Amino acid sequence: FSLREYLEFKHSITLESFKIEKLFANHIEITNQLSRLNIDILKEFKEYIEVGYYPFYFDKSTSYYQNLLNTINLTIDLDLTSLGLIEQKYTYKLKKLLEVVCESKPFEVNFTKIATLAEISRVKLYDYISYLHDGQMLLLIQEDISGVKKVQKPAKIYLNNTNLLFAYCQNSEIGTVRETFFANQVSTKHILHVSKEGDFMIDKKYIVEIGGKDKSFKQIKDMPNSFVVADDISVGFGNKIPLWLFGFLY
Repeated sequence: FSLREYLEFKHSITLESFKIEKLFANHIEITNQLSRLNIDILKEFKEYIEVGYYPFYFDKSTSYYQNLLNTINLTIDLDLTSLGLIEQKYTYKLKKLLEVVCESKPFEVNFTKIATLAEISRVKLYDYISYLHDGQMLLLIQEDISGVKKVQKPAKIYLNNTNLLFAYCQNSEIGTVRETFFANQVSTKHILHVSKEGDFMIDKKYIVEIGGKDKSFKQIKDMPNSFVVADDISVGFGNKIPLWLFGFLY
């Protein structure tokens, strides 16, 4: 589910999705339009990032995280081994890798440290990261570079979505939660890169810096097409846009 789909299913309503160009240009109009639904969007957003990504939450809400972990383990233990990608005796390493990524800050990707903590060789680490990405358990974001300087290892590594964060980590950093939600929702339909100026670049056009409601424009103030994407606000202003609104892209 996107946030929009989650709200539709939960409340039996129909909601419009928005192209990203319209979202950047008309976010105040869009949020005012959605406010007429009389939904506490910040409360709903908090619930969504914790338990709303997978539809089976509505079937077994009380055991949601355990069912989610069981599904992930089944994918690793059966799917990846049946494809011959990993031996059964090493599947615990992939599960350990997910835990290590969960506890790591995405802007501090240290492959040597990750390999050591997950008990994986550097050579195997890149393969395992690729397998977990293909299985929609990890989300990989590259830098916007090309040519001889381009490398295959990602600049940022996230768990695929925020529900996995809450299932795997007891105390996820709020910054990681925010970036995971944004990267998950935006990368579904758009090309996302790590930006040197802000946190992300979308479609090589928009620069965004993600933070809380008091996040300033200091880091990106002189950049064209730059926006602050802020958590804990219902409605934005100027080039400051609510984080939750990026859950309406699909």
